[in-house]
Amino acid sequence: MLPSTYLSLHEARAAELREEAADYALIPRDRRRIRRQVGLKLVELGTRLAQPPARPRHRTRIA
Repeated sequence: MLPSTYLSLHEARAAELREEAADYALIPRDRRRIRRQVGLKLVELGTRLAQPPARPRHRTRIA
């Protein structure tokens, strides 16, 4: 890939990211906090679902 082509693609992507950042800055801070908390809970849930189930421990009964 030519350096000028790479630079053009980079500038276009940087402009897209700047637009996204500007849109994100318009979200009120309370919503951002809630959004972050929900995101963290979803990550936690996903990691718990990805883990193999815990094996139940066998108990010996004494008569």
